[in-house]
Amino acid sequence: MRRSGTITQRSEGHFQIRYNLGIDPLTGIRQRAAVSIKGTRKQAERKLNELLDALECGLNPEPTKVNVSDFLKQWLETIHAQVSPRTHERYSEIVNNFLIPSFGNCLLTKLTPSAIQQVYNKWETSGRRDKKHGGLSPRSRLHIHRIFKSALKYALQLQIIVRNPADAVKPPKVKKVSITVLTVEQSTILLKSLEETKLYWAVLLALTTGMRRGEILALRWRNVDFGKKTIRVVESLEQTKNRLRFKAPKTEKTRAVLLPDYAVEKLRTWKEEQAKQLAAENITQTNDTLVCGRWDGEPVHPRTITHKFMSAIRRLPDLPRVRFHDLRHSHATQLLTAGIHPKIAQERLGHSSIMTTLDLYSHVTDTMQDEAASKLDEAFRSAANNKPSPTQSPKLG
Repeated sequence: MRRSGTITQRSEGHFQIRYNLGIDPLTGIRQRAAVSIKGTRKQAERKLNELLDALECGLNPEPTKVNVSDFLKQWLETIHAQVSPRTHERYSEIVNNFLIPSFGNCLLTKLTPSAIQQVYNKWETSGRRDKKHGGLSPRSRLHIHRIFKSALKYALQLQIIVRNPADAVKPPKVKKVSITVLTVEQSTILLKSLEETKLYWAVLLALTTGMRRGEILALRWRNVDFGKKTIRVVESLEQTKNRLRFKAPKTEKTRAVLLPDYAVEKLRTWKEEQAKQLAAENITQTNDTLVCGRWDGEPVHPRTITHKFMSAIRRLPDLPRVRFHDLRHSHATQLLTAGIHPKIAQERLGHSSIMTTLDLYSHVTDTMQDEAASKLDEAFRSAANNKPSPTQSPKLG
């Protein structure tokens, strides 16, 4: 139930706002507060609504008394239902390990761009949580900055502050890291080395579809259509500190990915073999059974796949030290190198826009630009060499 308040005119252009703070849990006495304001009744009404909105969000309605620590804690509670549990964990780690220790005691209304910048500068040379020498990486600092800026934007929306001080701070520059990928030949070598392991199926799907790790581990047989040779990506498996959970894919859009015949044949064989293995454990395979589940049909922890893959790749000295996620990059790179249109790659990968695909795989699209220019040159030269003579040109008019 929303708290209430009253507005009383004391004199011309002067109003007193009184509002209910609720019952003090220690004394059991109802608390009320009063604020005087100069202006019109409409301005007084607007001020009362602002105070009541702040109370509804669990914040001190008097902005001059709100410190950064209290605000960030409340912000975390507010966004809890708006983001995934794993995302909320990461935000909480950033807030509790970096933002509150550095800015917590500062009043929110007194926070300045220069104060933020000073802390950012300090993090360039120190501040690592593992106590090792050196500062935070540019990527880590940029991540902290984005979270802090988002939280302060919420304070701006609540009208606790009149501007977002993080807007005036120059974010750290992050150098684009080159992606390590496998060629088609190297992908074949990797798959061959894993044929007798359970890891084979996750690697096969990553290399032939570009699916994310969580999407592969959430794939069920009902989403594999052998007739149409497609996979429908409808879920993703997420690992938090406390549990595993199934959620919508990253872009919250389902997508269909066409499988190569090679993968269709392999998966059809695996479905039959898996049914036999589960039957030996008195478990019946159904349409809801996970394609890449454990021996008992339960989901595999995403980190388990990562660790097993890293162990496997170390035993193959002739292959580059790629991560499991790099198999997704390998799939995309192989598509683009083969001349597949980037729009098709975007749809298979589940990127929110084609610009994401083009930006992420610019190392390939740069080569495609060279090839495009070369083909244009060839086309124009061919046309020029075969142009009709002036006497053969059609007359105009």
